[in-house]
Amino acid sequence: MHIAGTGKSRPSIVIVGANFAGLIAAQRLGLEYDVMVIDRSPWFEWLPNIHELLSGVKRPADLRLPRGRLVTRAGHRFVRATVIRIDARAGQVMTADDRVFDFDLCIVATGGVNDTFGVRGADRHALPFKSVDDCAAIGRRLATLARTSGRRSVTIVGGGLEGIEALGEILRRYRHLEGLHISVIEAGPRLVPGTPPALDILVRKHCAAYDVRICTRSRVTAVTPRQVKLDSGETLPSDLTIWTSGVAPPPLLRDSRLAQKPHQWAPVTRALRSTRFDNLFVVGDAAELAHPLAKQAYHAMDMGRLAADNAARALAGRRLRDFRPSPKPVLIAFGDLDTFLVSGRTVLASPALATAKEVVFQLTMAQFDPPLNATALQEVAARLMGAGRGLALPTRTSTSARSRWRRTAVLGRKVRSVRR
Repeated sequence: MHIAGTGKSRPSIVIVGANFAGLIAAQRLGLEYDVMVIDRSPWFEWLPNIHELLSGVKRPADLRLPRGRLVTRAGHRFVRATVIRIDARAGQVMTADDRVFDFDLCIVATGGVNDTFGVRGADRHALPFKSVDDCAAIGRRLATLARTSGRRSVTIVGGGLEGIEALGEILRRYRHLEGLHISVIEAGPRLVPGTPPALDILVRKHCAAYDVRICTRSRVTAVTPRQVKLDSGETLPSDLTIWTSGVAPPPLLRDSRLAQKPHQWAPVTRALRSTRFDNLFVVGDAAELAHPLAKQAYHAMDMGRLAADNAARALAGRRLRDFRPSPKPVLIAFGDLDTFLVSGRTVLASPALATAKEVVFQLTMAQFDPPLNATALQEVAARLMGAGRGLALPTRTSTSARSRWRRTAVLGRKVRSVRR
């Protein structure tokens, strides 16, 4: 077994996982540390907008940045490998290709994996909704299905944020397709659990004009190539089943003794340090805080910054700082029909908010990858041109869309409209 040691002239920090939390942590750490970032994929992926791949508003290239370039630009090393175990006591990370990397401190930012809850047939017959490749595949299947004749059925399992955004993109592109029926299955009592109930009401109102069936308080018990079976005993036809429900801890957390039970995230202190090992910090979706936190990109980025700072403090023997999640509004897209800004118990609904969501995407991608060379500048230009072609122009030029852009609704416990 090859030992790939890091030099001891500088403290060594290994970051496992390089999406939001891990990449931010790497960019935060200075050159006084020997930093290595390990991930099995060469691409950083902007996951909050992967739903737009279903309609073609975004292309896979729009949502990806090369991790090697981002990490190297920060002055660190990127290794493409699959981590299979972290031995905290030995201070080593082991990969599937028999390499071992030593560390003084490790930041674990592995995210989660798709969870089908053991539903029979779901792993084989339902398409996951967790990555750029996943959603690009769904987009291709939708386009193929649209070219067939007769009645076509699509089932979205999960009526949370991802499920609603997937529904919006399907309606954006295919809502006038004759014979298309869409079912949304949600186990809870209403759509988008954890948001104001009025959001559920408004989504249903948008769907009323189309062949969309929303089944709440329903669970899927089996998936076949052409059917979805519910706990009520009903069987739904489904030519395409999209699984947006459920995220589970990766096995690495249990295998590395960061979690004691299967399907458990890694418990951390308020400073994001592992409760089991002092030389490990856990951030992003992989971390289990004392008070549960929504698995959102902005929380992951904040955790990545603090973990980098606390890693530096730990190595210097200084007191660690606690993580204090900042309350931030959430933007939820519903195709070109609407966009919702959720802040506490209030929802602002307007198609014009799609521009705000796009601005957040463009600015944050430029923050991760500043256009300091010709390649990065070309990628920024391509993303901007794609946004104008695929999102802004169709929305602005359609007569019905222009009327929607003039409508804004403010929702709380009750729905009321404000015209401007």
